[in-house]
Amino acid sequence: MINPTMRTQTFSSFRTTLPKKTRHVNASPSPTPSVPQKPSSQSGWDYWTRVYSEDSQNSTPSRDVRVSDMLSSDTLVRAKLLFLNVPGLPTAHKNIILNLIKKEIREDISIQDVVVVPPGKWFLNFYRPEDALKVFKVFNGFNYRGHTLVVRFCYPDGTYGDETALTELVQCSNNAKGRLFEQREIVQDTLSSECWTIAEYEVLQKFETELVNLLKTHAYLPYHNVLQSMRTLFSNRIPSATSSIFISEALTQWPTGFIRMFNRNVKVVSNTMCLSTSSYYTQRIHDSAMEGGCSVHRNSWEPMVPEDIRSDIQLVQYIHSFLGHFGPQNIDIDAPIRILAQSLRGTWPKTAEELASLLTDISSGVVIVNRVLYLSSNPVHHEKIIDNLATYQDDCTDVYFLPLSSLDGQKLMIVDVEDL
Repeated sequence: MINPTMRTQTFSSFRTTLPKKTRHVNASPSPTPSVPQKPSSQSGWDYWTRVYSEDSQNSTPSRDVRVSDMLSSDTLVRAKLLFLNVPGLPTAHKNIILNLIKKEIREDISIQDVVVVPPGKWFLNFYRPEDALKVFKVFNGFNYRGHTLVVRFCYPDGTYGDETALTELVQCSNNAKGRLFEQREIVQDTLSSECWTIAEYEVLQKFETELVNLLKTHAYLPYHNVLQSMRTLFSNRIPSATSSIFISEALTQWPTGFIRMFNRNVKVVSNTMCLSTSSYYTQRIHDSAMEGGCSVHRNSWEPMVPEDIRSDIQLVQYIHSFLGHFGPQNIDIDAPIRILAQSLRGTWPKTAEELASLLTDISSGVVIVNRVLYLSSNPVHHEKIIDNLATYQDDCTDVYFLPLSSLDGQKLMIVDVEDL
């Protein structure tokens, strides 16, 4: 009987005496060695020989980990969702979240990982964009444990998109499997020409170009310094007086909202401004996520940022604060109401007129008088409404033309009824 120890030693010594090449090729030699071998693949003999070779440390455990390591790799993530306003959960939070999604979706959803970032954030990674879209539609606005969940689609660089962008990503995935998708193919254009005159739209495009060129030369710049530089540039170097007035008024009345319109390219983090493709912005997003919070640049009167508005209730809440701060808004002229319409995401109206019409439909506290949007419950707005009506009446002429039969069909101008 052969000693097991001796058998192992003999087998090991036999393996070490073999040439190195024979340990990585098929046991049966090829009859035509002159023919070049095909490149090895993961399904070929060469791959599995390396897996089981003695070069692998702790071969048995490593074979068990290889598949799980591959499935947990971030390179397989095709879509990521951020859950906001989430409730606090106990230790087994991942299983609770997975069971919640399984219960509500009732479909086969493959989730790569669940990351809980306290307080109030969940990150869900998906292998397939179509799975992320299903979860997005069900859970955006979903009420869970007294919390209304807000779901946002995340790009790889840390920027955010809406349902439309995620839908386009799904379509791209279905049309071109196995290809890498660039962000510019799925980021929706937030600057709509319908909300502006031709001259205003042209100067907005110039402003965006100059702003991006300025930030390309710096990793980041102080927020207020950038605003002052752009205001000076468009006041002194841009020849059109109309464009200079428009940019100056927009940057003076609501600079935060104005810059927010270009958030596909430009981001404001705390008191600094940078490009959305900048490594500085990506690092700040990562650091904020690790710290459990992300500083959102918004004005003190804003209950939320416009891109986070997902329901009629949130929109009405925002518009009350908006009109309370800026006052009545002429939907044809005033810049703030048009900036707000351009800042909303998803399927919300993209023009001031459509937005004002929607607000009057969903809220009795908002009225339109002579193309001006008012709060019916605001005393200051009451006085503005009276002034508006009085002005409208004063603008009406008291001169009337009445046909008189005694003048053979000619019209006689009557300045006052007493003249009759």
